Amino acid sequence: MVRISNTILAIFNYIALLIGLVITGLGLYIFARGNATGCDKVLQNPMIIVGATISAISLFGLIGSCCRVNFALMLYLILLFLLLLYLIGFTVFAILVTNESICKAFSKTKIMDFHNWLRDNLGDEKHWNDIIKSCAVQTKICHENNHKKLSNIQSGGCQPPVSFGFVSNNATLWNRPKTSPAVKYSGDCAAWSNHQDTLCFNCESCKAAYVVTSRKQWG
Repeated sequence: MVRISNTILAIFNYIALLIGLVITGLGLYIFARGNATGCDKVLQNPMIIVGATISAISLFGLIGSCCRVNFALMLYLILLFLLLLYLIGFTVFAILVTNESICKAFSKTKIMDFHNWLRDNLGDEKHWNDIIKSCAVQTKICHENNHKKLSNIQSGGCQPPVSFGFVSNNATLWNRPKTSPAVKYSGDCAAWSNHQDTLCFNCESCKAAYVVTSRKQWG
């Protein structure tokens, strides 16, 4: 019975080790290319970390089950326990920052501003420009579903604010009205550009839409 259990554990860890090495290899490949785009960067570090973690834990389990090294098995169980704690902690934190009602309630405890954490971190200039904006440009989200209802991100990032009276030539080309409304062209209005790599991706409306979408997907 013990031998069968060790065999099953060894097979399980062997498969997990291969999966971990493949994930790590893909992450390192993206890093080695040197010209990773925003969408690639979203995956690069998590793939390396997750792949390396799975590989390390599986290796200890493999050594412990095949070579009957008690220290390796003990380390394997400890790392599995720590990984479980991390997954639980990550899940709880994700709920706290993405669920509207829960994050507002916990923010009142003044332990941490869970309600604004997602907005502040996603809207951080470096994070936004290097990853989210770059990924939006790469995937050409503004060229999709031109004749369908726009998503929140497309509405916030692919067209200028409606209140400023821009005139649409097509899905991504907008002109200032000949008779400008009695408002100053500032904020989101000034951030708009017909350049396909800019559009309204720098607008607060786009960042707000991204936060709303993230909460819907993760909440």
